[in-house]
Amino acid sequence: MAGPLLQPLLLLLLSLALGSAAEAAQDTGERIINGVVCTRGTHPWQVALYHNNVFQCAGVLIHRRWVLTVAHCRRSEFIVQMGTDLLVNPNAQKIRATETYVHPRYDVTTDVHNIMLVKLSSPAKLSPTVMTINVPTTCRLPRKSCTVSGWGSITMDVSVGHPIALMCSNVNLVPFKECRKDYPTVLKKYTICAAPVDRKSFACKGDAGSPLICQGTLQGLVSSDYFPCRPPFDPIIYIHVCKYSKWIFETMINSC
Repeated sequence: MAGPLLQPLLLLLLSLALGSAAEAAQDTGERIINGVVCTRGTHPWQVALYHNNVFQCAGVLIHRRWVLTVAHCRRSEFIVQMGTDLLVNPNAQKIRATETYVHPRYDVTTDVHNIMLVKLSSPAKLSPTVMTINVPTTCRLPRKSCTVSGWGSITMDVSVGHPIALMCSNVNLVPFKECRKDYPTVLKKYTICAAPVDRKSFACKGDAGSPLICQGTLQGLVSSDYFPCRPPFDPIIYIHVCKYSKWIFETMINSC
């Protein structure tokens, strides 16, 4: 036990350490830029896809054997991590996946139809921290704000790294005409645009495949790894998931 003279010094050091930890936690709010740490356990269907032990992109668990993500994230195989908000968690459920199904009309140059299914080698074990989310079969968008969550870069300097915990940001849907000013080639039929009201928050490198959730329903996936991540921020383009429900269900059935 520390003596009376050492106790004040130890308390000071502990205070400084906690202060540094608090500052680090605040820093993670910069990505999704100026977002906040998601309430723990509120995204039990969100997964992280790794290749060669390197985080590649996010995805969502839509079935015990299937993850939905974006096509440009395709790799020969993945380790799919689930059941945790932490990007690195040795206790998380991890399942290998070697089968991927890219949308047949995916265009790598324009990112049109940038959507992909990943088949797990074994079924996920569902629990309070690992759940599936339904693929929407109707395309009616809610008027209220939505939430995007991801593990993308935590600062404008993407070399710094990723956040420790899953980050969230509230966003509003952006009218197509406004979105097309920033993205002249965007296709209305297959995409959604959304942005925070103040335009201070942004999805950055590593946020591809991150879900857009509106009133508890899966509506979109972040289409691209946006970079450079510097203001002023344009709206983010999301793959409009409901437009692909038929392809999703047919692919899962045909590959059984």
